Amino acid sequence: MKLLIWQTAYLGDVVLATPLIRSLRENLPESHIAFVGRSFIKELLKGFDIELITFDKGIKESFSILGKIKGYHVAISPHISLRSALILFASRIPIRIGFDRSELPWLYTHRVKHSWSMHEVDRNLELLRPLGFQRMERMPLLFVEEEEKEKAIKKFHLPEEFILISPFSNFRLKEWHLEGWIKLTKLISLPLVVVGAPRDIERSKEIEGKKVINLVGKTSLRELMAVISLSKVVISCDSSPVHIANALQVPALSIYTATSPHYGFYPLIGAYLKPNLECSPCSPNPKKCKTGTYACLTEVRAEEVVEKLKLLL
Repeated sequence: MKLLIWQTAYLGDVVLATPLIRSLRENLPESHIAFVGRSFIKELLKGFDIELITFDKGIKESFSILGKIKGYHVAISPHISLRSALILFASRIPIRIGFDRSELPWLYTHRVKHSWSMHEVDRNLELLRPLGFQRMERMPLLFVEEEEKEKAIKKFHLPEEFILISPFSNFRLKEWHLEGWIKLTKLISLPLVVVGAPRDIERSKEIEGKKVINLVGKTSLRELMAVISLSKVVISCDSSPVHIANALQVPALSIYTATSPHYGFYPLIGAYLKPNLECSPCSPNPKKCKTGTYACLTEVRAEEVVEKLKLLL
């Protein structure tokens, strides 16, 4: 049987879809499994015995992808976009499973109820219920080789023990205020490693200090994974390093601002802090403050983060 997983969203979303890969392999060990996602899946999902099909959502790609997924028997789509529904419908894959919250949900042969009141991993695994599966692999999983870890230690001069912090996000309203991160670096005694994308280099300079190693914009995805795997704890906003950490069996501490654990993206290994405000939660991917106060960005205190960190350590 040929099985297709379709998740073309962000890095963290793909990490949280890895239990689908594991559960399909557990229940149908002889099946051919393919994963459709953005180009980064070639690096992120190294180590899985599956076919990786890249799709970066270009107009021409939307037509050429049909040839690549032709002949599959089952398609499972955690992605809820209009494009996903249309392409999978046009593919003529006989069994197409998606959420009832998807755009054009009637284009799926099987629709599963989408609920915010569960973790994203469990929500995704519900998509396997129409296949009659009873055994589910719940934990996300990624692979990093020892050689990659050794290279990262040498290249970035990493200490034996350190805390990794990830202050930045694709959505600014997911980011705890910079002053909070600066204060946190002064309250933590262990060495700190800061990570982020090239666009965050200038802002990251404000977090620099004697015990801070700034790797913002300096790591490839595989190097980032290696560094995360070596850390004792990852402290992050509501972003992909939380899920990468858990998939590498590293505890994570999430600091929530405009989003909330209610949406199901909290650490499976670790803890979280959230603002205590009447307007919370806001939305899964907020772009504008509903009240105009931006109070959630500063509601969590650095001292609270340190107390949670002590419990994890």
